Amino acid sequence: MVALRMLFRRQRAPDLSSAQEALAKGQYDVAFAVLENAVKRGPDKAVNGLAWLQLAAVYALYGDEGLENGQPALRNAVGADPKLASRPLYRALFWEFAAYRGAPLSDVKRGLREVPERPSELEGAPQFDATASYHAAAALFAVDAAKSAARRLSALDDAVLPAYLEWRRWSLIGQCSEVLGEWEEAAAAFTASVAQAPELERDAERLSLAGALVELFRTEEALEQLAAIDDELMPPQERAVHRYLQGRAHLDLDNPNLALEYLREAALIDDELGGPTYSVAFATAQALTAAGRSAEATTAFDKALASVPAEHRAFTQHEAAYALIECDRLTEAEALLGEVVTDPSYSHRGDALADLADVRLRRGELDSAHALAQEALELGATAPACITLGSVAFEYYRLEDAAAWYEQALSASQTGDPFWVAAQQMLADVYSQMGEEYAARVLVHARAALEHTDVGSEWYLPLKQYVDDAKGLLGGFERVLN
Repeated sequence: MVALRMLFRRQRAPDLSSAQEALAKGQYDVAFAVLENAVKRGPDKAVNGLAWLQLAAVYALYGDEGLENGQPALRNAVGADPKLASRPLYRALFWEFAAYRGAPLSDVKRGLREVPERPSELEGAPQFDATASYHAAAALFAVDAAKSAARRLSALDDAVLPAYLEWRRWSLIGQCSEVLGEWEEAAAAFTASVAQAPELERDAERLSLAGALVELFRTEEALEQLAAIDDELMPPQERAVHRYLQGRAHLDLDNPNLALEYLREAALIDDELGGPTYSVAFATAQALTAAGRSAEATTAFDKALASVPAEHRAFTQHEAAYALIECDRLTEAEALLGEVVTDPSYSHRGDALADLADVRLRRGELDSAHALAQEALELGATAPACITLGSVAFEYYRLEDAAAWYEQALSASQTGDPFWVAAQQMLADVYSQMGEEYAARVLVHARAALEHTDVGSEWYLPLKQYVDDAKGLLGGFERVLN
């Protein structure tokens, strides 16, 4: 307090640069004190108006939470000096606050036409103000115009903004990139914001960076960022995100039980804040599925579907259907998949058709399963479609056709993935029924399958038997296949 009083005593005329220096250090209380003192002691209306305008700009940094005090400050600015209404910064702040109030995108875009994106040498062109352009971008982002906001921010050269806005520029570029699904760009932008943000702001930026890294499957890097955060000092909402990202990271590292511990913590915080969020519920369901707890996963998917955003609905239904299939709840799975495959915009529609074909196969509806699998094959879901087509052929005892389909599934999958293992298992089964002359093939496929089949699997003992029988038929000599 003594330091503040001394600062006020020295500052007979408003010194707005002091406020910017405080903001650059994350010292908001000092910045507000300087500006509030300035608007009380300004020697003339013009200077007083500029102080009010700067105060409104600081409130705008708080988003819609800054509306209550920011709008009156903006009105006081133009009340003190009506000429400020023609300034780009005033216009940008006016439309930023309008955006936070819920103004339509078209109105905000139209209003910001008078705020230049870059300097112009044309006579009579509005004066360029980098700070105004930043706030114009914030207004555009608030009305879901992320692409337009990113264009404005990218047009600004480095170092044209005051330090307290430069790191925010990178942060806002990162947020725009997130919305646009450009995760590499988001990670690069958040890396810059982490490097430039003051210490008090750095953890929030690290959290955003970790989120982008998780989306990029740069999991170890994400965990490094999360470990550097002192989450006990974070607001509850950010702490929940911190736990959620730890859960996501460990799920990607195939540690579903550890992931569930972090996700439970995230869910508890979410409950205190008003209820479960879609992201936490969905990740929890995925972790339960990965842990082999499919029955619990179906309940978690129900929670996720209760709050799923429209753009994620088909994917969530698809994942939920998989858990239902694992629980042999085929009628419910079929209903979900039937809805998913009607969505022409769903990018995994071929896989959903293949899963629906598998459901029909399990229910003994072979003709329907064959037709759906053919459609899935045309949409590029080669491995799962070929597994079903091979199984349909196997059911009709068309063994050569079945083997051909399973071989195609094998070539379309990666070593060790579920479709590769299933194809190896089925090929061992098919060739074992095609006669002694196929013993060498049985041995190759059964051995390959065994390397990736858990001892507790229903396939484990039959595969071992296939290996033993094939060795016996080969007289102890293993033939090399071309």
